[in-house]
Amino acid sequence: MSAEIVTMIRIHGLGERLARAALASVAPDNRQVPGWLKISERVENGDLVIEIVVDEVSKTRLGSMRNTVDEVLSVLYVLLKSIEETAKALKESGPGASHASGRK
Repeated sequence: MSAEIVTMIRIHGLGERLARAALASVAPDNRQVPGWLKISERVENGDLVIEIVVDEVSKTRLGSMRNTVDEVLSVLYVLLKSIEETAKALKESGPGASHASGRK
């Protein structure tokens, strides 16, 4: 009997549109993986869900899984931070916002 390890990453509360955008950003990186590593991503009720599965666990494969989880989390962090900063900038430059020239 072989063992498997499953890691699930769930980012809550993104909303359907943002979760789909985030999914599109991480999905291309997850297509070329070894046969013993499976990565799936989906949107559930506005949450982004990424599942990483390693079949036939070994010390090397466990390290690979950890590296994969670290990479996915890093990509998601940068993506979500960029979206947050963009939203902030758009809000600040919206109607009635002051601009560097002093005009409104």
